Amino acid sequence: MRKKVLLIGLVACFAIFMISCGEGRLDASGKGKVDSLFLGISMGMEKKAFYDYCWEMNSKKIFIHGPTNQSVEYRLATELNSPVSMQFYPSFYNERIYEVPVLFNYESWAPWNKQFSADTLFVKMLPLFKKWYGDDFKTLQHRTMGTIYYQMKGRRRINLFIRDDQYVQAVFTDLKVEKEIKDKKPKSSSRQ
Repeated sequence: MRKKVLLIGLVACFAIFMISCGEGRLDASGKGKVDSLFLGISMGMEKKAFYDYCWEMNSKKIFIHGPTNQSVEYRLATELNSPVSMQFYPSFYNERIYEVPVLFNYESWAPWNKQFSADTLFVKMLPLFKKWYGDDFKTLQHRTMGTIYYQMKGRRRINLFIRDDQYVQAVFTDLKVEKEIKDKKPKSSSRQ
């Protein structure tokens, strides 16, 4: 009986992982709301649902607390050539997720370990993102952040870039909510 419960749990975890790898794609017609992000988390997810979901995933030892308990951490153990830590915590607007910054770094990173630098990791992360979300990433040059790979599908924008020597960063944003927030900000006065 215990083996059967364990097997069902393993199958469920594998299914969640496989679904998360396929998330982010449009439906078969090429239309539809693209709100899926990763690991069962989506744009518009209610704050309480996010916390409940993370609590459940933590109890299953799939998610853990990130450094200083300020983020959620997931371990990419087999997807790349060496284990990678994935840390994330969403921004909420009207109690719903509208943006999720995500940091990726090799667990073996150290300033003297150049084979585990963000430059090396990025070369692996970009193909992985293309596998998960589609091959249609474009590039732009940012004056301070360098090259940013981005993709826009529906309301979802993904930015992927090298943050510093240690981290590759992805930022998932709901464009409609981002615009709503910007439209609500007071315009600065041009009086002198």
